[in-house]
Order: sequence, then structure tokens, then C-alpha cells
Amino acid sequence: MATLTFVFDPYCARSLAAAQSVHDLWRSDPGPRIATVHAGRASSRLGLGPDSERSARAFSALRDAAPHLEVPLMYELHRASSDRLGRRVLTDIAQRLQIDPAQVFEQLRHPQRRERARHELERGRALQLGDGPTLLFERDHVVSSLPLDGPVLVPA
Repeated sequence: MATLTFVFDPYCARSLAAAQSVHDLWRSDPGPRIATVHAGRASSRLGLGPDSERSARAFSALRDAAPHLEVPLMYELHRASSDRLGRRVLTDIAQRLQIDPAQVFEQLRHPQRRERARHELERGRALQLGDGPTLLFERDHVVSSLPLDGPVLVPA
């Protein structure tokens, strides 16, 4: 089975535009499996930006609370990136997707949450091609990157 992996940065305008297309594809097409990886915010040559770890922790907790909603959670995180990522925003995201907020906060308090978030960011940075979002298409152990300049079109 084919897999699309969306490597994203919720603070990047290009990533937000691509996130909408990836989310639309997830909602409309039972085709390829879609996975997501948080790459964090790049701050020129200084590495990850200040909100990256917080955002990756939040995404990791949300995804662990509802793994079947990974793509909508990624999309909601993009939509919320203009707000300070605190309890209110996480509660709003959880409620919009019919997830119990208490379950999200339980996951957020997990003793290994910071470590999981750092691993997520390291994996995302390793998969990212350039300084923007990346979409990887894998089929039969062959991985290709897809351009994110327009709508997401999956190869046949």
C-alpha cells in the first residue's frame, strides 16, 4: 500500500497551504495511507525556533490521544498556530474533533512526552527537504518527494 508522509511546520504559511490539501485528500480519498511528522520551525541557521518543542509536544499528545485523527489534528494545529498554544487552544482542538480534553492533557503529562517530541522533531528535520514542508510518497519501498506548490496530486 502507498503511504504519503507530510513533513510539516505549523508556523509556515506554505505548510498551512499544503496542510489544507493533505487534509482534503485524507477526507475524500480512501487511497494512500497518510502519515504526518512535525519538523518544527526553522530559524535560519540557528536550528529550531522557540515554539517548535511546545508545538511538537502538543501534537504528540493529541496524536497519542486519537491516533486515527492524525491528519485532522495536524490540520487543526496549523489553524491554531497564530494563537498561543496553551490549554484553551488544545481544549478547542480536542472538542472540535470530539476528543476528550482530559485524555489529551493526560497524554501531555506523560513522563516521556518531551523525549517523544524531541524524537518527532529530529525525525521531521531528517525527512524535510529544504526549509519548507515536504510530502513524501512511498510505494514498494521506493520514496519520492512531491512538489507542494499547488494541490496535492497522488501518483497513480
